[in-house]
Amino acid sequence: MNGRIKIATAMLIWGSVGIFARFSNLSGLGVAFFRVSLGALLLLAILAGKNEWLQSLPPLLRARWKPLLALGVSLALNWVFLFTAFNYTTIANAVLVYYIAPIIATVISWRFLGERLNLKSWLLIGTAFTGLILIMSGQNIDLGNRDFVGILLALTAAFFYAMIPNLGRFLRGIDGKTLTFLQLAIASLVLAPFMAVSGVEEPAWWAVLVLVGVHTVLALFLYMDGLKEVEVNEAALLSYLDPMSAVVYAFLIFGEVPGVRTALGGVLILLASLLDIRARGS
Repeated sequence: MNGRIKIATAMLIWGSVGIFARFSNLSGLGVAFFRVSLGALLLLAILAGKNEWLQSLPPLLRARWKPLLALGVSLALNWVFLFTAFNYTTIANAVLVYYIAPIIATVISWRFLGERLNLKSWLLIGTAFTGLILIMSGQNIDLGNRDFVGILLALTAAFFYAMIPNLGRFLRGIDGKTLTFLQLAIASLVLAPFMAVSGVEEPAWWAVLVLVGVHTVLALFLYMDGLKEVEVNEAALLSYLDPMSAVVYAFLIFGEVPGVRTALGGVLILLASLLDIRARGS
């Protein structure tokens, strides 16, 4: 595989994550916990033979425990809210709203990290939030409406996902495999008490193993390996295979057809995010 095919394959795999989350018979909390905990154990098994790697973890944690903790919490909450959203609304609604995350990340970097935004950036932010309003306008604004609640959950997930690249700025220089393991391990520790209180449902283990082995480990490996051969900006463009394939998968497997407002709002969100990424790469 060349780099483009690896990244495209990873995105097509990630596009099906909502499908297997539903097949798992787990709550959003359950899916997130099994995904991070089993993913961390699998990575630990792969990397544990390297003594130098194991010895590097304690000093790294002591030196950067605050951003690492914040990163692990953000990853945990991101997945909990996203997988819960899949159980409340259509996959198209959840995924398209979730893709407002790059725009939220831009706003966070402006507000808290002092990044300057030009008029074009503000127009893109306005376009993305117009798309969000358009999607939400198709629902009754009522917490008893499952679709409306699902959209709010996806939006909350997008906020925590947007925190991840901003927190990553404080963790530059850490090896990608090490950072991935620490994110998963910390997220596991964060979610474990909630799992203990809520109790463990009986999962469909085949779906859980696919989510861990294929969606977490294999897809992440393909993506990270592909980045060695492809420019970051080009990889960002290929990432839009993820939401588009998610909508197609949901239609083929669950018969979910996006409404007109969802489709138009999704186009505005994806277009704004895409143009924002291209502007940053130029």
